[in-house]
Amino acid sequence: MVLAQVTTALLALVGSSVAAPASEARAVSAGTKYCDAASTICYSEFTASNIAFRVAIPDTATAAPFPVLVQIVAPKATGWAAIAWGGQMANNPLTVAWANGDSVVVSSRLATGHTLPGAYDGASYTVLPSSKSNATHWQLDAICDGCSKWAAGSLDPAGTAVPLAYGMSNTAVTEPANNASRFAIHTAKGKFSSDLSSAKVADFDALVKKLQGAE
Repeated sequence: MVLAQVTTALLALVGSSVAAPASEARAVSAGTKYCDAASTICYSEFTASNIAFRVAIPDTATAAPFPVLVQIVAPKATGWAAIAWGGQMANNPLTVAWANGDSVVVSSRLATGHTLPGAYDGASYTVLPSSKSNATHWQLDAICDGCSKWAAGSLDPAGTAVPLAYGMSNTAVTEPANNASRFAIHTAKGKFSSDLSSAKVADFDALVKKLQGAE
């Protein structure tokens, strides 16, 4: 499906003049550190609308570009959830994810202003086998190449308050199996900050291979 057909409701994600739902969060909120006992990965985590947005980076990263490990864990009822790199929806890569049966789909998007987001080929994703969807939750685990640096900006790997943003909706996407699917207006959105300095992973490449099942 052509991404230009994405519903006009998505304009609200990039700052259209349409009034936002009352649940919208505008204030910047700080993230916290979350360590996964099973994988031993420590992420910078932000939670909103019962959704956990987590990021981790290589401990060798001194400047962008560098790969980003992304984890989104959402209740089953969540239609889609997204991270906007750079702290706003326009001119930054958007990582959008949703459940598809017992799996999870990730869609790379970018909006250039008060327009519909198109496909963004500046970021590529490796979806890890731990991504899943069950009766209660869905979880995206992915490595993003292209989320740390883009035309309009980059992430500071030493930053303690790196600006990011999120969006989510309780309405399911139109075509769950299609990463170019239309999806509805957000139920909530907001800004948050991530402490990337405390989200650094040692032996990142080896860990990624392990997560991919290569070791």
